[in-house]
Amino acid sequence: MTMKPQAGSQKPEEASSKVRPHSRKRPFWLPVLSILTLVWSLTAFPEVKAEKPPDSPAQQEEPPPVLSVPKDYHYSAHGRRDPFVNPVPKPKGADAVAPAPARPPGLKGVLVAEAGIVGIVTSKEPSMNVVILSAPGAKAPYFARVGDTLYDAFVKSIKKDTVTFALNAPRADAKAARENVRKLRTTPGEDNK
Repeated sequence: MTMKPQAGSQKPEEASSKVRPHSRKRPFWLPVLSILTLVWSLTAFPEVKAEKPPDSPAQQEEPPPVLSVPKDYHYSAHGRRDPFVNPVPKPKGADAVAPAPARPPGLKGVLVAEAGIVGIVTSKEPSMNVVILSAPGAKAPYFARVGDTLYDAFVKSIKKDTVTFALNAPRADAKAARENVRKLRTTPGEDNK
């Protein structure tokens, strides 16, 4: 007769060869490492203690603006200019330059330097001659005859290919030309008879 071994009576060689997959032990260094990391983080990053707010508003001082100069600051030049001070002073009081007055609308608001000659219409009768002027910002051209005024001049004469403007604006230079003769620029291939 053969005897069957009982469930609890295994040989020691057979018991050691069977390994349960879930019975592995964790390495001992994992908990030690986690405790050391916790201790290090507490010492490396201490808690910031909250400051007590001041008792009264009189004790509170407003912080100075970001780009302000400290109260006790003084620039020591030693022969150099302060790099943060404008070397060209701004005019003060009566020396200040007044803004240019607004120009009237239409032909009376056009400067001679801005006016462009688009065309000239001539006639046998000189009083019937007309110059066609363009100005920046104008929707349509302006028609001017002899005697019509612009902002700083008036039309003195209109000829076949030239217009003469007499300047009426005051000039600092007395020797400056008081007349401005402008030619009509013809397109290439156009006959000028």
